[in-house]
Amino acid sequence: MKNHIIRLDKDQGKELAEKNFRDMCGYNRGKPVPQKRIERSLRSLEDVYHQLEIKALISEYEKTCADGINMLLDGKLFTCNALAQIPTEEIEGIYIYLLTVGELNVSEASILNQVYYDMWQNAYMDAGQEILRQYLQGLSCNTGRYVSNNFGPGLYGMDISQLEQFFAILDGEKICLKLLDSGFMSPTKSYAGFFLVTNSKQNFLGNTCENCSSSGKACIYCQAKYNIQ
Repeated sequence: MKNHIIRLDKDQGKELAEKNFRDMCGYNRGKPVPQKRIERSLRSLEDVYHQLEIKALISEYEKTCADGINMLLDGKLFTCNALAQIPTEEIEGIYIYLLTVGELNVSEASILNQVYYDMWQNAYMDAGQEILRQYLQGLSCNTGRYVSNNFGPGLYGMDISQLEQFFAILDGEKICLKLLDSGFMSPTKSYAGFFLVTNSKQNFLGNTCENCSSSGKACIYCQAKYNIQ
């Protein structure tokens, strides 16, 4: 499977996207928030839901492409420090991908609604990564195996500059996605990452930093935690 396009079911991620949205708005922090404000922000999804489309472009690689913290994929070297925590012999395969929720036409909306729309896009971009993981986990070739949580540039010690390698081996134009000279992706609500397929669930890093030894400026979570610029 190389440069394979997958159109993901956004309905499948609606519950997770709403949770993500509530987290971004601070509604799940236990502090009182006017109910009208909550209802208005949640209703704003109705304005743009029809424009949201989660698309992924994915390629699959053999386990022999992974060696310690490095992966050599189609001649391009990828490095992620967190991979040191996963024994190479337990890796069964690699999925590398690009994902986007596209662009929204909201230029005539109020400033407040534009903020809400932007947050909804972020919420669905994050949910899309989990929908993609579940899709891969459900493939017959992965029966009895485990698809890891997400790795990618800016996470777990993988430098953001490695975005270039993703676009070197994945044809982003197939999903209307490109890497700009500035280093940003267009559309902006897009993501590049990879999943590992392993034979042991216990090696997954999960969604927290508790077991991650890759602290440093290459990780967005570390930047927030240690105020790294």
